[in-house]
Amino acid sequence: MKAGDSTPYRITLADFTVPFVSFGVLLGVALMAAETKMDIGMYRTIYTIWVTAALVIPALCAFALPGNSERIRNTWLLFWTFSFIVYLVHISYAIFSVYHGSMQEFLAGQGMFAAINNVIFTLLWTLDVLLAWFDHHDTRWLRFERVFSHIYIGLTFIISTVFLKHGFINVIGIILTASVMRFAAPVRGQIPLRSLRPLPY
Repeated sequence: MKAGDSTPYRITLADFTVPFVSFGVLLGVALMAAETKMDIGMYRTIYTIWVTAALVIPALCAFALPGNSERIRNTWLLFWTFSFIVYLVHISYAIFSVYHGSMQEFLAGQGMFAAINNVIFTLLWTLDVLLAWFDHHDTRWLRFERVFSHIYIGLTFIISTVFLKHGFINVIGIILTASVMRFAAPVRGQIPLRSLRPLPY
């Protein structure tokens, strides 16, 4: 997908339905499944990061795809946004339920490096989602920001879900990694159609 595009998004009901239903169902299941546990806040924190990682897979794959069709752009934008919303639910439970709103508990539980990375990760994702919705200028700095954000956020997801955490999250992490690698791989023998257009002279 082209990292910067000045064309406004034209999201149809068909484009919106699958991302929204996936978001609603998975988030609902994550919140309700935690009701069966003793520490509801802790398990809602865990389950919502599972959902975040699952929903970000289509977004990262769409971003890695060649071409710049409306369907690719809309798929990326909607899954990128809905996964971010679930991530906000995740960090809300983490901050206020797991760490009781205490910065000291947060730093003690995360460690300084992880805490700093989480803050950068959150700010970068917030910035990119806001720019995606409200800034449609095709500028060099915006293209750089978008590519950098996806590399940073994507690698953070891969490292944390495959290597740093254990359990079912590893399954999601492996699927995420394999999917992104598959869609990011160059398609041999394929020439983008726009490169076949006559030169302007």
